[in-house]
Amino acid sequence: MIVKMEKIILIMQSKDMSVALESLGSMGLLHVEHENMPVSENITKIKEDRERAIEAIAILPDVENQKALKIGEYGIVAETLDLMDGKEILIEKLHRIKHEIMIWEEWGDFDPEVIKGMEKRRVWVKLCKSTPQEEKNIPKGVILEKLFKKGNIIYCAAISRKEITLPFETLALPEMSLREMLIEEKRYESRIDEIEKKFLEIGAYKKALEQYEEYLNSAIEFNEVAEGAGRFEKLSYIKGYCPVDRVGTVEKAALEEKWGIMVNEPDENDAPPTLVINPRWVRIIEPIFNIINTIPGYREIDISPHFLIFFSIFFGMLIGDAGYGLVYFIAGLAMQKKFKQLKNKSIFFLTYVLSSFAITWGIMTGIFFGPHSWLKPMVPYFADNTNVQAFCFLIGAVQLSIAHIWKFLRKIPSLKALSDIGWICILWAAYFLAKTLILNFGFPEFGKWIFIAGSVLVILFTSPMKNIFAGIGTGLGDFLLKLVNSFADIVSYIRLFAVGLAGVAIADAFNQIAGSIGAGSVLNCLLSVFVLFAGHTLNLVMGILAILVHGVRLNVLEFSGHLDMEWSGVRYAPFKRIK
Repeated sequence: MIVKMEKIILIMQSKDMSVALESLGSMGLLHVEHENMPVSENITKIKEDRERAIEAIAILPDVENQKALKIGEYGIVAETLDLMDGKEILIEKLHRIKHEIMIWEEWGDFDPEVIKGMEKRRVWVKLCKSTPQEEKNIPKGVILEKLFKKGNIIYCAAISRKEITLPFETLALPEMSLREMLIEEKRYESRIDEIEKKFLEIGAYKKALEQYEEYLNSAIEFNEVAEGAGRFEKLSYIKGYCPVDRVGTVEKAALEEKWGIMVNEPDENDAPPTLVINPRWVRIIEPIFNIINTIPGYREIDISPHFLIFFSIFFGMLIGDAGYGLVYFIAGLAMQKKFKQLKNKSIFFLTYVLSSFAITWGIMTGIFFGPHSWLKPMVPYFADNTNVQAFCFLIGAVQLSIAHIWKFLRKIPSLKALSDIGWICILWAAYFLAKTLILNFGFPEFGKWIFIAGSVLVILFTSPMKNIFAGIGTGLGDFLLKLVNSFADIVSYIRLFAVGLAGVAIADAFNQIAGSIGAGSVLNCLLSVFVLFAGHTLNLVMGILAILVHGVRLNVLEFSGHLDMEWSGVRYAPFKRIK
């Protein structure tokens, strides 16, 4: 249910703004709508501090024994980020030194300064790589001292009394000896280890930094409300929205604080936030809405109960396997036990409901980790794929009809409501047509009369006007635009059958592969178990992806499209002050 909102305007003297915001923030009831752009140097600075805090929190490891930190959060953040910068520099240096070691360790340990110093004695030494063929092209006056050979490559030192360009690859001398490189490598690694230990120490304050981040978020909101307030001479005003059942609390505070207050119902030009409150059994669907990040507009319909019911049906049909449903159910129990400290357990209860539907559908169709000859469907009607496809079309017709029934009830007593009766008739005609064209069912005689009646209602009552012909023109345009879409939307529900069948086929394929390997030996038995485990695990993961793609789509696109929902809501987020 979408909670009704009231628009509230609070008026106070500008000099009392900070005190007023403290009082308003402590109530945590008013969703503030800015009158001016909330920008200032202070807001920018606090946002920068928040970003630094978020970065520091992401760096620090999770430590069990957390410590309180009353002051000094900024210093902890700065220390963490400085350590991270130092670590990144050390890692880069470590990678470079390791690369140098990899190049020079085969040459052995030598002091490059000794080689460079020989130039003062008019002796040039160059380390190089050559092939036997390239050795034939050595310039005169060059002595080639072979050091070692790898494959066809000769590693050598070219010695001459003057600087000469050689016809093969030469290597620039390293900056330090191999022994010094190894010492540097250990020094870098030791310093990185020290930084990691320091991170573990500072990690004891991670919870405190998370609280610091919350404080900064509150400070940003406080300053944005102050900067975004409307102003007129020495007065300031704050506009926002409050649930109708909590307006009395704001009015009482206004009386005590001597604020001016105006309370009105939002008009059509206002954009109130959306607060959805449902019974506990419906609230278990909220994790799905959070995942897809959608919320209905204030003037739209809350479809949460409907979404839960049909999403559960879709889950059962898309997974289509009682064994998989049982795995999801057990996984839900295990996760609830592991995260028992979690306050909101909606996701676990949702898992149990969805898993139960998958188990039920699997029992009805006789599928348990794939089809088996010994397992018969409890409902023989669903043993025939044609019947399952027809059932999918039926679900589509029912769900989309519910959308138009909702619209009909909202439009009453307007004549426009009759157009939705028309669309319900067209949807059922489309249902019969889909069964005829795709499944070779006979088209019922009354089907064409349903279609004709629906078409007439849509054309006449989509936009009834005094000018009958103008109204008919508008209705005819709407009819032509949406007619094909209505048929396509009914047919799109066949995805429930297709995706479910694909999952069953994959499970069956892996079962057959494992069966062909057999259990004649210990190795064969282990290999069969591996094939079964890998195949069914893959199918379980793909099933979740199918739910997120197809199960959500049918509710959010097809159904919502017929309900004219745009999911354009802004979540109710009242101004709260955290000290």
